[in-house]
Amino acid sequence: MTRRTVFSRIISIAVFILAIGLVLSVTGQIIRAKFIGDSTTIVDGFYAEKRNDIDLVVIGSSNSFCTVDPIVLYEEYGIAAYDFGSSSQPMNLSVLYLREALKTQQPKVVALEINMMTSDSVSSRGEAGLRWGFTNIPLSVDKLRCIYQSLGEVNAEYFTYVFPVFRYHNRWKELSKTDYTYFYKDKTNYTKGYLETQAVSETAVNLTDYGFEGEAWIEEENVACLDEMVQLCRQKNVELLLFKSPKENWHRYETEAVRALAGERGLQFVDFNELYSDGKIELDMAADFRDSQHLNDSGAQKVTRYLGGYIRENYELPDRRDDAEPNAWDEACAYRHRKGWQEYMGAQTARECIELLQDDKDYVLVVTDAQNKGGVRQWVYQDCSVALDLIWQDDGIRHMKIGESELVLSKLGALHQILIDGVEQYQAGTRWSIIVYDKILGSVTANLTFQ
Repeated sequence: MTRRTVFSRIISIAVFILAIGLVLSVTGQIIRAKFIGDSTTIVDGFYAEKRNDIDLVVIGSSNSFCTVDPIVLYEEYGIAAYDFGSSSQPMNLSVLYLREALKTQQPKVVALEINMMTSDSVSSRGEAGLRWGFTNIPLSVDKLRCIYQSLGEVNAEYFTYVFPVFRYHNRWKELSKTDYTYFYKDKTNYTKGYLETQAVSETAVNLTDYGFEGEAWIEEENVACLDEMVQLCRQKNVELLLFKSPKENWHRYETEAVRALAGERGLQFVDFNELYSDGKIELDMAADFRDSQHLNDSGAQKVTRYLGGYIRENYELPDRRDDAEPNAWDEACAYRHRKGWQEYMGAQTARECIELLQDDKDYVLVVTDAQNKGGVRQWVYQDCSVALDLIWQDDGIRHMKIGESELVLSKLGALHQILIDGVEQYQAGTRWSIIVYDKILGSVTANLTFQ
C-alpha cells in the first residue's frame, strides 16, 4: 500500500468521523430538552451578548438567577450584569461557567452564589443538575474535562453529555414546532438571565432558625473548586464576590464557615440571611418568596437593590447609563416596561385605543370593523401607517409579515379568522376588534373588543 493510499484513507476516515459528529450535533440540537426560561435560554442568551459588554457576571444555581435582577441593577446603579447560572449547579460546573464567561467577556466582578458550597461533593450530583448545566454549553476541552470530573469515568453515560442525542433520542415522539424553530431563532435574553416570577409561596417562609447551633461541613472538592475560581479571576484581574441568597434552612454556622474561607482568600462575602436576621434588610416572608428556597420578583428587587449598593461601594464598575449610544441593557429595560399592563389597555373606545398607539412604530394593530356597510373591513397599521386596508366581500385569504411573525387574514362564508403564527386571535360578536402585536416582544400583547 502506497503512502498516498494510506493518506487518502486517513483523510476519508477523518471526513467520515467529522460527518458523523456533525449529524449527531445537529440532531442533538433538535431533539435535546429545551429548558425554556431556565438553563437553556439563560446559557444561550449569554452567548448572544456582545463580546466584552458585561461588567458583572453572576454565577451559581437557581438561587443566583432567582435573586439578582440585572434590570434593577442597571436602572438604579448603571451596572451591566448577566445571570449566567443553571439549576442545581454543582461547584465544578460553576468553574466551567466561569471559564466560559471569561472566553467572551472581561467582567470587572464575578459574583458567586454559594448555596452549593455546603452541598454534596461534585462527584455525587444527580442527573438533573448535570443536564441543566451541561446541555447548552458548547463542546470544548473544558466541558469534556468537567463531565469526566462529574461522572468519574468515560462510559456510555459520558457520551450522552457530549452528544445529547443519545440521551434524548426518545423525544422524537413529542417534538413540537419549538424544537425545530429554536435552533435558528434569536437567542437574546431580555431578562439578562434572571427568572421572572410573581408567584408567591403558599405558606410564609421561615428564616427564624438562622441562629440554631450546628457545625458546617464543606467538601474538599467544593473548596478546590472555589480555589480554582479564585485563581482564574486573579489571572484575569477580576474581583470575585461571594454572596448567599435568603432561603430556609441556612444557618449562621454555615455563614461563618463560608466567611472563614472567604477571609483566607481575601474575598468579600455578603449573606442575606444574616442581613435579614440582623435587621439590615427587610423582607416580607409571606410575599417576597416563590417557595422556601427562592425569591420572587418582589423579593429579588429588594435584595438586588442592596447588592447593587454594596457593589457600587466596594468595587469600581462603570455607570453604563452614561453610554453615548443605547446598549443591550437599555433594550432590555424597554422590553420589560412594555410587558404587563399598558395605558391603551384601559381605553374605553376603539378610537381612543388607536390614538394611544398610533405614534409607536413598535406596535402593529390589526383592526376589524364588523359592521362596515360595504362588508367586514380589516386593516393593518404597521410602522405608523396603514399597511393593508381591505373590505371583505368574497371569500379569500391574505398573508403578510408583521415584525417577525406571520399574519393571516381569511374569510370563508360568514367566518372570519385572524391567525398570528398559526394561533387564532379574532374575537367575533362586537363591532370593533383590535389585536395589538408588539414587535419588541414579538408577540400579541392585547386582544381588545369594543361596541
